Amino acid sequence: MDSQTQQTEQTEQAPHQKRLDEHKYPVLSLPNEIVSEIFIQCLPPYPACPPVRGPSSPTCLTHICRKWRDIALTTPQLWRAIPFRAAGNPHVQAWLERSRSCPLSIFWDESNVFGHWPPPKSLKTIIRHHERWEYANLTIDWMSGQPFLLEGPMPLLSELFLRMDDVDRFAQPRVKTRDFPKLRTLSLLHCSVHLGDWLPWAQLTSLTLSDVNPTYNPRYATCTSILQRAVNLIHLKIINCTVNQHEQLTLPHLESLMMFSQSRFCQNLDILPIDTFAAFISRSGCRLQKVLITGGGIHQTSKAAFRNHFAEIPQITFNSQYNWFSRWDGDEEDSGDDSG
Repeated sequence: MDSQTQQTEQTEQAPHQKRLDEHKYPVLSLPNEIVSEIFIQCLPPYPACPPVRGPSSPTCLTHICRKWRDIALTTPQLWRAIPFRAAGNPHVQAWLERSRSCPLSIFWDESNVFGHWPPPKSLKTIIRHHERWEYANLTIDWMSGQPFLLEGPMPLLSELFLRMDDVDRFAQPRVKTRDFPKLRTLSLLHCSVHLGDWLPWAQLTSLTLSDVNPTYNPRYATCTSILQRAVNLIHLKIINCTVNQHEQLTLPHLESLMMFSQSRFCQNLDILPIDTFAAFISRSGCRLQKVLITGGGIHQTSKAAFRNHFAEIPQITFNSQYNWFSRWDGDEEDSGDDSG
C-alpha cells in the first residue's frame, strides 16, 4: 500500500517537476551591483563582525563560483567588520585591503589567551588604520604583558567599548579629546581610566559604566567624576559602580536609565531610594522615558511604591536577571518580574 501511494504521488508530481526542470534561473545574469547587495544582506548587520569562516562569513561567498568570488572580493562592504583575536589573525591584512576606504568595525578580543599576544605586525597593522575606525570593541588582557595604545586621530569613531583589566600595565593612550569628534557612545567594563582630557565626556550621549575604578585609585576617574562631566547623556547604564550620593549630579537630557542593583546609586535595593532618585530628577529637569532596575532582592512593595511615586515615567521595568546587553529600545525580557 505504501509503495502504491508513493507511486501515485510521484505520478501526480511528475508534470510539475518537469516544468520546474525546464525553467531556467538566470542567477549569473544578475547585475554585479545586485549580487553585491545580496551578499551584504547575507552577513550580520553592520557593525556586528561576521565569523572569519563559515556560512555567515564573507569568505564563504568566495567559494561558490569564480564570478561570485570576483564580486565578493571587489565589494568593500563585505570586509569592513573585522574580528581580531590574539590566537591568530591571518585574515586581518587581507580584509583591510579588500575593505579599501570603508569605515571599519573592529572587534579586538585577547582575553583568555594566557599570555599570548598578537604578532607585532598584526598589532601595528590594525592600529595603522585608526582613522578608519567607526566602531571599536576592545578587550585587553593584562596577561599579555604589552602596552595597548589608542593612537589618534579617529575622526570616524562613533562607538567605543573598552575593557582593560589592569590599567597600570598599559601605556596612557596617545589621544586627546579632539581626536574623537564623532564619539557618542562609550562603554567601560572592568577597567579604570585616567580622567584626564583624552575622552570627550561632554559630547557623549550614551554611556555604560561597569566596575569602573575598582581600586579607588585617586589617579583614575570614578563613576561620579565621569557623570559630572558627561552632562549631555541621553542613555545611561550603571553596573557595580559607586555614585557618591552627596554629589549633586545633573543630567538634563537623560531619557533612559538602567541600574544594576549592586550599584551604590541604589544601595540596598530591597528599599528603593525614592527620595534620592526624586531629587536627582527634579534637579536635572530630565524627562525620563525608561527606567530598568535589574538584579534580585527587590521587594514587591518597594517596586509598587517606586512606580507610584514616578508615575510620570512611561516605562519602569524590574528584571531579576542582569544582562549586560540589555537594549535601550525596551525589548528587555522581564524573566518573571514585572514592568510598567
